[in-house]
This record gives sequence, structure tokens and C-alpha cells, in this order.
Amino acid sequence: MTNHSEGTQSQLARQQRHYGAVRERLMRPANAVVSAAAAAELERRLAALATDNAAKARRIAALETELADAGARLVAQAQALLTGRVEEAEGGDRRPPVEEIVAAVLEGFPGVTWEDIISVRRERRLVEPRHACMRAVYEARKDLSLPLIGRIFRRNHTTVLGVVQRRSADA
Repeated sequence: MTNHSEGTQSQLARQQRHYGAVRERLMRPANAVVSAAAAAELERRLAALATDNAAKARRIAALETELADAGARLVAQAQALLTGRVEEAEGGDRRPPVEEIVAAVLEGFPGVTWEDIISVRRERRLVEPRHACMRAVYEARKDLSLPLIGRIFRRNHTTVLGVVQRRSADA
């Protein structure tokens, strides 16, 4: 019996030493400084990654616009070649870039930027300029399909269709 109680006491002593060591490590002020420094470093890295991510997102949006524009031009040239209207396509058939169309429309809406137009915000002050830009691109660039226009404005093609149809119903 004494053997069992001695084993229990030695186990209790071991646990007390272990808990004491853990408590000491947790209460040590050096750990708090190291943890604060590590947290500050992680925050700095997170801010840098967020900035980098935002810059890449802007670059992707610009590339998507350029790609849609180039794709539409390519399709128009292919159609012109297939129908035998090469001279007509190379002549005065200049289609303005989407950026020019949107910039011209946004001149009538001071304080609204391209980033506002393609954002997910649905503020009342942004709806009319966004729809005006979509309509202007649709009317000026007949070579762009509704899905392409939707991609440019980061919307679904049915949104563009609704905007265009609403305009024609109002007229």
C-alpha cells in the first residue's frame, strides 16, 4: 500500500513541477514582448499583402477591359474578312475604346470614377452613371456582346440587357 501512495505522491509532485514550469513560461514578460513584436510583424505583412492584392486587382480589371476590347476587334475583323468587306473595315470604321466612351459619359457625372462604376456598391448616386456608361458602350460598340460588356463592368450580361431594354422602353 505504501508503494501505491508513494507512486501517487511522486505523480502529484511531477504534475506540480510541470504546472509550475508552464505557469512560469506564461507569466514571463519576455514572451509578451516577443508576442507583441511577432503580432506587429504579422500585421505589417498583412497590410503589405492587402496593398499588393488591391494593385493586382486593378491591373486585372484593366487587362480584362483590354482583352474584351481586343477580342471584339478581332471578331469584327474576322466578320469583315468573311463577308469580303476588308476595305470597309480598314477604312473609317474606327470604334472608340471603351475607356474613351466611359470617360466621356463620366464627364457628366462629377465625382464618379471608373472604380465607382465597376464597384459592387449600389448607392443611388452610382446607379444612373453606371447605367449610362453601359448604354453608351452598348450603343457605340455594336461589336461587343452583352457578356463582354458585362465582364467589362463586372456585371452579369442580364444586367446589361435590362439596362439596354429599360432605355429602349423609356424612349
